[in-house]
Amino acid sequence: MITLNKGQYLSDVMNEIPSNCILSKRIPGCGATTLELETQRNSIIVVPNVPVIKSKCGKYSNLLGVYEDVTTDKIRNYLTNNRLHKIMTTPESFGKVKTACSGIDIYNHFFLLMDECHQLIKDVDYRTDIVLPMNDFFRFKGKALVSATPIGFSDPRFKEFETVEVSADYDYRQEITATHTYNTNKAISEYLEKHKEGTVCFFVNSVVMIYSIMKQFDILEDSTVYCAPKSRLKLKNECSFDNAYNDWSADTMKKYNFFTGRFFTAFDLDLPYQPDLVMVTDPYISEYTILDIDTDCIQICGRFRNGIKSATHIYRVNPEMVIQSKEQIEKQISEQEFAYNLIQTLYNSADYKEYRNAFGEILETAPFRKYLYPDFTKNWFAIDNEINSILVNNRYQSRQEIKNWYNDCHFFNPTFENCEYNENDDKLKIIKAARSVKDKRRKIVQQLGEMETPYSEYALDYINDMRKIDPFIVEAFETLGKERIEELNYIDRKIREEMILTQRKGNKVIKLIKNIFKVGNRYSNEKIVNELTRIFEMLNIHPEEDIEPKLISLYYQAIPCWVGKKRGYQLISEIV
Repeated sequence: MITLNKGQYLSDVMNEIPSNCILSKRIPGCGATTLELETQRNSIIVVPNVPVIKSKCGKYSNLLGVYEDVTTDKIRNYLTNNRLHKIMTTPESFGKVKTACSGIDIYNHFFLLMDECHQLIKDVDYRTDIVLPMNDFFRFKGKALVSATPIGFSDPRFKEFETVEVSADYDYRQEITATHTYNTNKAISEYLEKHKEGTVCFFVNSVVMIYSIMKQFDILEDSTVYCAPKSRLKLKNECSFDNAYNDWSADTMKKYNFFTGRFFTAFDLDLPYQPDLVMVTDPYISEYTILDIDTDCIQICGRFRNGIKSATHIYRVNPEMVIQSKEQIEKQISEQEFAYNLIQTLYNSADYKEYRNAFGEILETAPFRKYLYPDFTKNWFAIDNEINSILVNNRYQSRQEIKNWYNDCHFFNPTFENCEYNENDDKLKIIKAARSVKDKRRKIVQQLGEMETPYSEYALDYINDMRKIDPFIVEAFETLGKERIEELNYIDRKIREEMILTQRKGNKVIKLIKNIFKVGNRYSNEKIVNELTRIFEMLNIHPEEDIEPKLISLYYQAIPCWVGKKRGYQLISEIV
């Protein structure tokens, strides 16, 4: 345990970050990265995002930043022309550093620091390459991980690592207002009314929602957006919004400034003034806006090195969220691993090419596949990500859970508010009053077809209210559109089939088969052959052997039975 006095940094109490440790600094901005940059040893510092690198390179002339456009030749020149080597790289560019170090014993020459190590778990679901350096990490003689908000690692290779905690002998807690609302639009409106003076910084991890807020409140001309390159192009091309940037600069800021998740961690916002900060979470509009109070919210508040005038978290909860305990999630993943290994065994021992191909397709779409590296070894970070994501989402099931979370968090001193909203909407009443499912779906599709795009925040709220009533038809509208649904005459099976065929990813064979065949039902051999033939023809698949009824056993546990006077199979359970 290391204790900091008020005004102290890590460099005041320790000479260097020790090897084989996880430095839990708890207080953002206490100087862990700075300590490593100023320690007289050769270092590679891996950080999650490019803005961090550009920020630090602006402060340290001897630091080489490595990211997308930096070549291996530039790295070699740096290594040749500098006595002390300080390299800061993204995980994706770590391979270029390795290549440039040919002739150097990289594992003994450098100390490797994984900065903001919680991102290894937080981001691996959509950014699989973030963990690329980790197999090399354990080969370094000197190595450590650091974060103000670490998450426990399940990877057994961390068992020998010591956790070094940094605490403070002063009250460093951040005052924050946690505002619950049923309507994000209304809560933001009230917030803006109270904050007409000064600069406001919004942290919203959805450019669709950001644009909706700017347009809804007529602040487009007074706003700047800081986001990833793809999001910037989306705002420019689809919304004709030009005031968006991939890199932050104080000179580009306006009265209202919007930041996406790319700027949540490790990036210093050095301002000569203190802005008002507001974070927005709305699970109905986008799951990506869900903020982890123990990591995301702390990191966001820690970005401002000169402090903030106020902090607010506007959030909605989803009472219909299915709650899972950590034990339940771990059991589910363990069962998926067992099933994957079983199918792998069947694949390895298959006698016929068709069976082997079928088992291979099943392996590619098996739930456990996402927890494996490309070389099929287990990716513990992906498993930790799944557990963490579900547990975080669980907490947005009720206001009381969020209150408990804030009260238990060491970093915040919360005040709780509530933005009232009457959800009694006449249009929803009309939908709910429909006499049949088909009639209800007609009304939903009709109303969706009448909405103007891009959607306003109110429209997005309303669409999610309809999604709660009938999630299938809303997804169908978003996938197929009004005219195609009407052409299919609102027939459930035909709509599902069409949606599967329009999808770009996933095993369409399995999805189409599951759309036709249901567990518990009996199907004649003739029905099985006809439907499998139709599905294969739709997908232009031509098996080398004749399609036989027993092929259904590749997808379901099935037992022979009679269907009337015809032979067939009863489906007991799904295999895939």
